[in-house]
Amino acid sequence: MKTPIKVAVLIYNGVELVDMNGPIDVFLHANRYNNNRYQVYTVAATMDAILSENRVVTITPQYDLHNCPEPDLVVIPGIIDLEVDPSVIDWIKKIASKKDKVIMSVCIGLQILAKTGLLSGKRVTTHYLAINDMHKQYPDITFIKNVRFVQDGHIVSTGGITSGIDGALHLVEKNDGPVIAQQTADVMVYNRDAPLPPYTILPPYFEI
Repeated sequence: MKTPIKVAVLIYNGVELVDMNGPIDVFLHANRYNNNRYQVYTVAATMDAILSENRVVTITPQYDLHNCPEPDLVVIPGIIDLEVDPSVIDWIKKIASKKDKVIMSVCIGLQILAKTGLLSGKRVTTHYLAINDMHKQYPDITFIKNVRFVQDGHIVSTGGITSGIDGALHLVEKNDGPVIAQQTADVMVYNRDAPLPPYTILPPYFEI
């Protein structure tokens, strides 16, 4: 039997719901085919209720940073115009320093991950509207455009919003093989081979 994989999904006020739910759905649906290998849970700085982007949904975290099971994989969704608690940054760094941990950012969750300093010298991607600004802020990071996800070592970064599904399916394929990854995509009615939407393909003059 394959080793269980604990997946911690970070949440904080302003969290983008598809950034969060896309990867959660992938790992939960993959469990249909791999004997419930993924143990998925939410983690926040405290046990206080979390308000999603535009305060539309209230979420109760399952764990805080102090009582959560040690994860094998951390998912970092994006937020817009809000800051996360500094303890979240420290916790990501602590987990990433341990052997064989995987950290995945979704969309502009990369901004949170970049604050850890873990991305220096790494190849990454993020939402196409954020690439230029982030490149100016972090010139030591190599930004790849026009892709859904990039893996560099134990860091996986994904493009805009629904690309978190692609990044999670990529990890399912690495962990469980291509058949289970495709079965997971199929049950989600998700086309992994669909082209990027035409107006998210960065034109030549959109240079970094």
